[in-house]
Amino acid sequence: MSLFRKWIPAIGALGFCIFLLACQTVQPAKTPMEMDKATGPEPRMNLGPGDVLDVKFFYAPELNENQTVRPDGKIALQLIGEVDVKGKTPEELKKELVKAYTGQLRIPEVAVIVRSLVNRKIYVGGDVNRPGAIDMPAPITALEAIMQAGGFDYRRAEVSNVVIIRHLDGKRYGCALDLTPALSGKEFKPFFLEPQDIVYVPRTKISQVGLWIDQYINQLVPRVGFAISWPLGTGGTIGVIPPTTVISPP
Repeated sequence: MSLFRKWIPAIGALGFCIFLLACQTVQPAKTPMEMDKATGPEPRMNLGPGDVLDVKFFYAPELNENQTVRPDGKIALQLIGEVDVKGKTPEELKKELVKAYTGQLRIPEVAVIVRSLVNRKIYVGGDVNRPGAIDMPAPITALEAIMQAGGFDYRRAEVSNVVIIRHLDGKRYGCALDLTPALSGKEFKPFFLEPQDIVYVPRTKISQVGLWIDQYINQLVPRVGFAISWPLGTGGTIGVIPPTTVISPP
């Protein structure tokens, strides 16, 4: 197996196993906290406050608007008034506007063009040459983010265990990626990042899993512990490998 991606909820110091299953399969959670997502999210361009966009009407150019999304996530358009755009993609907003203008216009053809996005940053750290925040004006993969951070420090970087940390529904999740196939020119399904993701490249020779989790996960997100079962074998198969290491919040 050349790539595995496991999302592991950060659940404090609860001592249960998160089962690491084979790539390309998604198993139902055994409890609400046991989650296993084998594929990364599809890239989305979600609109938010401060974003600037053009709304253009092909057959009614007098209605064309240049709008900045307000702090409440809304814009105001002629004929239909306020529209909530926060969290929607341009395509989703377009469909909503076509529906809203049906009955108002004979041919409600609308285009939504994004001119600028704000508050779109991801953070790259660990053994890269230029760690720090990176602007995310468009969808970007984990590998592209690392390259924008100057690439791996190949003297120490563990490219087969790149860690992604993400906030979802008020929880933090950790994801381990093997980027070796991409670097060797093999077929590789890209893993797309979301705004505010953390990409962390650990050092080589992970011999003490508990220490590695403490150094590269728990200290990075200091107030949340992780219950993790980590594969200690050759990487050819993924399974539940005891013992589970629990790192409690400091």
